[in-house]
Amino acid sequence: MKHSLSIFCLLFFCLLNAQSQHHTFDRILNPSRVVFYNVENLFDTIDNPETDDAEYLPTSKSEWNTKKYQIKLKHTAKTLAALLDTIQPLVIGLSEIENDKVLEDLLAQPALKKFNFGVVHRDSPDERGIDCAILYNKDALNESFSAFIPIHFPFDPGDGTREIVYLKGYINEGEPIWFFVNHWPSRLGGKEKSDAKRAYVAQVLKDKIENIYLGEKYARVVVMGDFNDNPNDSSLAALLVVKKKSRAELMINLMKPLEQQNEFSLRYKEENDIFDQFIVSQNLLDRKNPYYMRLDGAHIFNPPFLLYNDPKYGLVPSRTFARGRWVGGYSDHLPVYFDIAFK
Repeated sequence: MKHSLSIFCLLFFCLLNAQSQHHTFDRILNPSRVVFYNVENLFDTIDNPETDDAEYLPTSKSEWNTKKYQIKLKHTAKTLAALLDTIQPLVIGLSEIENDKVLEDLLAQPALKKFNFGVVHRDSPDERGIDCAILYNKDALNESFSAFIPIHFPFDPGDGTREIVYLKGYINEGEPIWFFVNHWPSRLGGKEKSDAKRAYVAQVLKDKIENIYLGEKYARVVVMGDFNDNPNDSSLAALLVVKKKSRAELMINLMKPLEQQNEFSLRYKEENDIFDQFIVSQNLLDRKNPYYMRLDGAHIFNPPFLLYNDPKYGLVPSRTFARGRWVGGYSDHLPVYFDIAFK
């Protein structure tokens, strides 16, 4: 009798545990949030002789010290935690992070410690040492593999720039989903002078996506990043064109409606720009699939604490430095996000 009772208790405990795990799984997955955030120069205070990080050292004009670094970490973590206050993360794309150490310090912040993040990152050839990275929720996304796409300009071989970071994973037993995180060449020196470089990176990315669909007809693709171009610029328009006889899904830029509404993810003087964007494969919008998103589901996260009311230009992102002076803000970019729903 005691033996039978022990077996019954064991089975009952296992059933309760399985149900608890099931409910936790539902809470994590339905829905889940995808975020991109250019965090504006998340540098530590240690000199890296391999990169030009002199601007972010204690001995620099900016006097970048431990106190300022800790405030920067706290602010970045606060922003991400606010985005995830009532919803679980799926993937977070980051740009302008210096190295593995700053990612480790960021994820150690109390506001983010509750999440079980995996990290995809490596040092890129960027002269200043700023990179892209992917944080993914290990409780929601099963990573298949991750890799990096180096960018080498044939017309300017001496220019090192950020690599494209990408991850292939599975959310359930369905088709794979791919995430690409980008930070395309800046407009420093003028837009026209740098157009060719962004057009080149766009083609490299487009070729990679085309190649994916040669082997995975039903793959989902999410492209995100700071593209240093707006949705209607030619570099991004090129990603939406499907070649004849191509197996690739049509790509949709989710930020076009926001651009038409004159919203902004960053501002330069009186100019509203949306350099921070999501471009997704059309099949991710199909509600017949096990998971999907809405066409109007992309948003710019702009709570008051991320904004500063400039006396001359009005509301602008509250940045870390302004006019060469540390002001202790958050970033010169606002984060962007969308949610994926599950059946």
